[in-house]
Amino acid sequence: MSSSHQDAHPYGRSADDVRRRDQRLRRTRRLRATQLTIFSILAVALIAIGVYAVGELREPVADPGVIAQKSFGPEVAELTCPEPDAVPLPPGEVTVTVLNGTSRSGLAGDVSEQLAERGYGLESPGNTRQAAGPATIVHGPEGYLAAQSVRVQIQGAQLRLDEQQEGSAVQVLIGDGFTGLEEESAAASALEKPVDPPEGC
Repeated sequence: MSSSHQDAHPYGRSADDVRRRDQRLRRTRRLRATQLTIFSILAVALIAIGVYAVGELREPVADPGVIAQKSFGPEVAELTCPEPDAVPLPPGEVTVTVLNGTSRSGLAGDVSEQLAERGYGLESPGNTRQAAGPATIVHGPEGYLAAQSVRVQIQGAQLRLDEQQEGSAVQVLIGDGFTGLEEESAAASALEKPVDPPEGC
């Protein structure tokens, strides 16, 4: 019998064709089994994550905490309140910058010289457009007693807080209502009297 008849398959296919078909079927089954396993693992993982998430959402928060208030710009400094019966600072502990807000030339320099004669430390005088009334004394959160020391020297002066100003230095803004310094003896007496606490103290 010829070799072609020996290799013939009962259904008209060769034995090699049958083997190749069987191999393809086995590979396909293995691939499908692998895919099924991977999909099963992913499904179980997704279910577990979903169950955990639902449990976290349902569980009450033990301490809800407090939402911090947002602030914008530089932090506001707190005013340093004077002790009870505190008196104004001595002139030697206060540094003053006099700024002229009037049309009178040289006024800031003249007032600076007069305050220097009374013992105050002086910075270079200058000009300003922010003056009002006789005079405004600008002080920082720690400069209330320093401002009170200068206030008793200037007739009708008012105080103004500048939260960005540091230490006991003050600015004196001379306005059109300025008429001069207080009598030196009256100012010296006022330096020994307790000051009224500022608003908020």
